[in-house]
Amino acid sequence: MSHAPTLTSLPLEVTSCSILPLLDYVSLAKLGQSCTSMRSAVSFYLQTNKNLDMTAVTRWIENEEARDVDRIFMEEILNDSIRSREYVYCDRKQVAFKFLTRNVTVTHLKKLTMTSSWPMANLNTVKKLIKQNKDMEELSIVNMKLTNSLLDVISELPKLKYLKLSPNLRENKVNHLLAILMEIKKKGCEMCCVE
Repeated sequence: MSHAPTLTSLPLEVTSCSILPLLDYVSLAKLGQSCTSMRSAVSFYLQTNKNLDMTAVTRWIENEEARDVDRIFMEEILNDSIRSREYVYCDRKQVAFKFLTRNVTVTHLKKLTMTSSWPMANLNTVKKLIKQNKDMEELSIVNMKLTNSLLDVISELPKLKYLKLSPNLRENKVNHLLAILMEIKKKGCEMCCVE
């Protein structure tokens, strides 16, 4: 009697290219914790993934936090280590960001979507991720403070076709900011600003 193949007995390429794309990011994280072969498969998949949308992950974290926040605060009150709600959200989102970007080593992204009410990564980390993905065609950064240096990095993306931003301005150099946005638009990039 022959045994049916298991997920761990399949070749890495089959698992990473045919099965893992069907999973959401939370399931990928859980699967990657199950054994070393699945950790390798998930890592390979994330390293070669061309689309990263952090929206569902941040929504999941915020929903989990809404359920867990009272328990977390009670534990912290008992341990005299109370943190703000924003810090708790931010901490988990940063861990998720590092996991999904393989600690900011991903280099094959064509599309990146980051939408969050609290930051997933600091500005330098986001700039590093964008710089490493020169073939990026779509970029959505919503609810992140825009700086001239971030827009300079974005303007260096030669294949960018779509840019979605929220108008959160950190610096007062609005003229420079508008000049960068116009330069990006002249390259044929469709732009969308949201509040």
